[in-house]
Amino acid sequence: MTRTSALAALAVAVLALAAGPADARRSGPARRQAIDMVVIHSTGGPTCDARTGRPVWVRAGQLDDNLRQIEAHPTLGIHHMIDRDGTRRASVPEDQLAHHVFKHSGRSIAVELINDGDGIDPFPEAQLASLVDLLRGIVQRHGLQREGIRRHSDLDHGVLPCDRAQRRKVDPGEAYPHEAVLDRVFTAPGLTPAGAGPRIADSPPAPKAPN
Repeated sequence: MTRTSALAALAVAVLALAAGPADARRSGPARRQAIDMVVIHSTGGPTCDARTGRPVWVRAGQLDDNLRQIEAHPTLGIHHMIDRDGTRRASVPEDQLAHHVFKHSGRSIAVELINDGDGIDPFPEAQLASLVDLLRGIVQRHGLQREGIRRHSDLDHGVLPCDRAQRRKVDPGEAYPHEAVLDRVFTAPGLTPAGAGPRIADSPPAPKAPN
């Protein structure tokens, strides 16, 4: 895998961010905002080739390589990464800040999916099942609502500096079944329809008064 990897694709979205601490590989500063959002990313996506200055599409890459490169960066970070087979790896703790989406990192948790993000590369069921399980846990831990689970493309509408016709963030792409994933997350046993906490069992009907 070349250096034009998930790191390059992620970097475009956060060029305007101030640099974080030099040890921000598996840790970050304490949050100053409450968590009210999860942002779904894919490791692949469009970027500008540093050598040619032309647009290129970064492919998904491998979990270990992607995680190693992101964790070696002094500023960028993520909270979770999920491989195609459902393998899930944690990085920066959820209660710490990780720079992963322009203007929204302070209030959000980053979840990266190994995928090209091109709308063609499929998301295997094992990967989606692992994502659903992770999101159910995040919803319960942080009391998130359905509208709080967003795609990277929902939040960053910038364009590539080397191709003004190309959005820089289209991930996780059209092949990602966003609404179906949310349906699975928010119909989990023990969640209210809004996903705000445990469901309270209905009270048994009161006995009828004797005639």
